[in-house]
Amino acid sequence: MPTAQQTFEESLRENVPLAPMTTLGIGGPAKFFADITTTDALIAGAVWARRRALPLFVLGGGSNVVVADAGFPGLTLRVSITGIESRFDEHTVVIEAGAGEEWDSLVARCVANNWSGVECLSGIPGRVGATPIQNVGAYGQETSETLVSVEAFDLVTNRLVTLGAAECEFGYRTSRFKLRDRNRFVITRVTYRLLGDGGPSIRYADLQRNLAERGLERPTLAQVREAVLAIRRSKAMVIDSADPDSRSVGSFFVNPTIELEEFEQLKRRIQSQAECDSNIVSFPLSDGRVKLSAAWLIEQAGFKRGYLHGRVGTSTKHALAIINRDGGTAREIVELKELIQSRVFDLFGIDLTPEPVLIGM
Repeated sequence: MPTAQQTFEESLRENVPLAPMTTLGIGGPAKFFADITTTDALIAGAVWARRRALPLFVLGGGSNVVVADAGFPGLTLRVSITGIESRFDEHTVVIEAGAGEEWDSLVARCVANNWSGVECLSGIPGRVGATPIQNVGAYGQETSETLVSVEAFDLVTNRLVTLGAAECEFGYRTSRFKLRDRNRFVITRVTYRLLGDGGPSIRYADLQRNLAERGLERPTLAQVREAVLAIRRSKAMVIDSADPDSRSVGSFFVNPTIELEEFEQLKRRIQSQAECDSNIVSFPLSDGRVKLSAAWLIEQAGFKRGYLHGRVGTSTKHALAIINRDGGTAREIVELKELIQSRVFDLFGIDLTPEPVLIGM
């Protein structure tokens, strides 16, 4: 029987194009590439790269990365570890999913079984393994609300570890995996706890409005999922080969959060600028801070929907999405990113933080 190392080396390929494996459809080739379906193969791949002093890039669904035009000079491991197990614990259901499972398929499965807690995260592209890294969230729900633990391979200690939710150090669209321990852990499995026969979460204004327009006062989980998908499609935030506006990484920037005092200063600053709409799109948070709409800031800075920059631009449906129009390059994506950041900072004093990871740059 072949060893994990032999199995890994048999799957190894050279100069594999990465662009088709990303939702943006941009980027050069991986010098070395392997599709990983087991934890043992993952560990074998990490050992192989370390012995050759090669940089390591771990790819999931490719929905949150911008790959350099030159590609990646080391080993790219695409995590395709699958498998879903569920068990009931009193009034809750515990779900353990492989990092390579498609996220929206898992959400659809939960909704079909009437398990609540992730219904508002419908339509988000990518795989399960990415959800803890980004603390993926949308329409009033976040991964951190249901996550119990993650299993991950620690590239520093060379051990498979289990980290509880508190150890993940979740924040708004972030975690320890994205901040202080970036590139240290490779997530292999994620465990969530959902409510069995629970009601849907309806906290977000857009979602409340959509459901009200449909006359749904007591919507089911399935109806909430349908509403979320409809809203996302209207903003080209659901991957659709027939919609060129969806050739993106979704939201390119995080909605910034600022202190109340900063918000008051921002209002005064905007009122002094005749070309800006003084009605700031913002959302008060429970901790006293204020969340701003990155899309509103971008449009006020002059980057309207459908803005062009070479062969890339902003979506015609949502200014927060930077899209590959046709044959765009990573260089053009980064140029547009920096133009937007610079203009928003000059006008409003707000730093916009990109959501996607830049690979090979």
